Amino acid sequence: MNNDMIVKNVDVMGDSIMAAKDNQSIIWVGVRYICDSLGMTEGQMKRQIKNIKNDMLFQEEGGSNQIPLPTNSGEQEVFCIRNDFIPIWLAKINITEKTRKERPDFAKKLLEYQLKAKDILAEAFMPKQAPPASVAEQIKLLAQGNVELNQKVDTLTERIDKIELDLPVLPDEAHRIQSAVKRRGVTALGGKQSRAYKSQSLRQRLYGNLYANLKYNFNVKRYTEIKRNQVDMAVQIVEKYEPPVFLAQEIEKMNAGCEE
Repeated sequence: MNNDMIVKNVDVMGDSIMAAKDNQSIIWVGVRYICDSLGMTEGQMKRQIKNIKNDMLFQEEGGSNQIPLPTNSGEQEVFCIRNDFIPIWLAKINITEKTRKERPDFAKKLLEYQLKAKDILAEAFMPKQAPPASVAEQIKLLAQGNVELNQKVDTLTERIDKIELDLPVLPDEAHRIQSAVKRRGVTALGGKQSRAYKSQSLRQRLYGNLYANLKYNFNVKRYTEIKRNQVDMAVQIVEKYEPPVFLAQEIEKMNAGCEE
């Protein structure tokens, strides 16, 4: 096992989840441990791993990896997901009305994991320190004075708002961009029933080019590094995307039944 890797068994709402932090401060979480905690069968767990491996988002953004971790059988390669991708993965697990009725505890626990697991796992690797003063407490201190202090309060509030907008996208905003990409990709390929869309190779190249175009426009390595105040612009860029000539011609030929 990498000596720089910090491995912990983290208590997530009563479940023991194995996670590791690498030398780049990325937290990796064993998919099997989450599936076991949610009460999935072996088959369901394998299906989730397959879904993650085939998901273009995880492929493009490096959202999963094989990590050597200690197990009951010694150190083994464990399929892991990046901690910040947990809400996106779990949000894709479809809960039918039948499941809600027959397994209400599973549906409730899945929602709790979507909302809380990522933060609990991240906090487990943070150094213990005294909690910082809240924004409200800072503002209260600044407000105890004259007009000059009140002006500083207004400035501080503006800076806080700006900092929040300059942060990378949140999971729901990332999902909004991803949904726009999927919609545009389907349209560019001629619809889900088209020959081009059903071609896995052509579909992957089209989506790969679409993501590459999006990242190029914002000069980022991962589309999740786009800032929150740029989400609307990102969606507009995706919606206006047109395939390059070589892809457009290949799509046209395939949909016309002229496959090479």
